[in-house]
Amino acid sequence: MIQDIGNHKINPVFVPGAVLHKEDYIIGFEGKNVYMRRQPEKVQLLTCEDILPIVYEKEAFEKYQREAIFLMRVDDRPLFLLPEKYLEGQPKVKKESITVFRKGNPDYVAYAMISAYHLYHWYETTKFCGACGVRLKSGTEERSMVCPICGNVIYPRISPAVIAGIYHEDKILLTKYARKGANYALVAGYCEVGETIEETVHREVMEETGVKIQNLRYYKSQPWAFSQSILSGFFAELSGEEKIHLDTHELSLARWVSRDELEECGPETGVSLTSEMIEYFRTHPEEF
Repeated sequence: MIQDIGNHKINPVFVPGAVLHKEDYIIGFEGKNVYMRRQPEKVQLLTCEDILPIVYEKEAFEKYQREAIFLMRVDDRPLFLLPEKYLEGQPKVKKESITVFRKGNPDYVAYAMISAYHLYHWYETTKFCGACGVRLKSGTEERSMVCPICGNVIYPRISPAVIAGIYHEDKILLTKYARKGANYALVAGYCEVGETIEETVHREVMEETGVKIQNLRYYKSQPWAFSQSILSGFFAELSGEEKIHLDTHELSLARWVSRDELEECGPETGVSLTSEMIEYFRTHPEEF
């Protein structure tokens, strides 16, 4: 999965008072595009030195320091967010769609970048207080945005969601979203307030496919920055009839797929929890 980065370490813990240095990593975004090092076939982080001008270097660096936002540490080297205006048009910089992170080459850089996008999106959409409308300021002791008038504190958004692999004998229930691409997926959805993760799985499966489940078994979790979510993956066994009652508002298709057919139905990329769970069901028949 996208967070499987071997011996590398991504540490997202906020560091109060962190200051940008010339050798530190930097990243910038424009909507759903990322600015990164101009290097073929790889995703590579920039350093501050990559964008420093020859003329007025000191003045430019001081400006970068004032506007840089600390995001995380990547193998003990800090990564800062810079406004896109400092990265646009730079000779060592290229702009790519954030979907490039799905290629994961190298994995740890892709994971650092997509985690950085999660924080960038939060900063971009969290500028004013929802209680009194005043412009927010960055927290100094923790990752937060704070209202200087009413004291309202806002933390990064992480939405809990579930993915469910529903199986029956040698078949698993695959779906396709109504409003997205044509790839197969598993039943998925967000948790409601006051609802346990397990209750969410039962509800989402019933709402989207009309089938009942039993023997719920936790598999693994995954941070998924594309939707600012933390995903919890479960396998569950069909309980009762296998007839599907499709929710056409959410899904365009749902069908039982045998283990032998799965190689032809798997997602295009193996970095997602969905794709790993489908492959796990295919390759571990003794567990289902």
